[in-house]
Amino acid sequence: MRIIAGAHRGRTIEAPEGLTTRPMTDRVRENLFNILGQDMTGAAVLDLFCGSGALGLEALSRGADAATFVDADRAAIAIVESNCLRLGLMERARIIRRDALRPGPWIRPLREAGSGVGAYTLVFADPPYALTADAQGQERLAEMAAALARLKCLARGAVAMLRAERGRAVDLPWPGFAMADERTYGTTTLFLMTYKGSA
Repeated sequence: MRIIAGAHRGRTIEAPEGLTTRPMTDRVRENLFNILGQDMTGAAVLDLFCGSGALGLEALSRGADAATFVDADRAAIAIVESNCLRLGLMERARIIRRDALRPGPWIRPLREAGSGVGAYTLVFADPPYALTADAQGQERLAEMAAALARLKCLARGAVAMLRAERGRAVDLPWPGFAMADERTYGTTTLFLMTYKGSA
């Protein structure tokens, strides 16, 4: 895996082995950022079920102010830390080993003095495919999004991406969101939503 564009273009990143969800391919990430925009300057990113951290790292490389990486898997967290260290991005990263489905105050954006980072403007959710494969899992993801809204973690107009297996019927949009786009690449479908405010 590699960083597609920005300050760290071409740098390789490691991915943990044995994750339930396969790492997003370079081609899919490239297409995603073609939709989101090449310049991420000013963005505050939340990378949920982050795995290797490839999505958040790509955003940081393209100028995002800060990224919070969340994953419950110990190996994933170790890989994200390693990737951030090798790329010199630790000062703009926060890495949290927690269950993304149970957001609490710990998930709020970085608000360190002078950072200028407020609510999240970009949310990546790349859960194990099993979570998007049935109604119960989809409901838990929607509840996660509602919790982020209650915690006032989301900026109005924030974009959220959900990745699912191609062909899955996913009950969207999440509470307080509106559908913006849907793209399928190979076996992956990306759903994009825009946050309009608390439902």
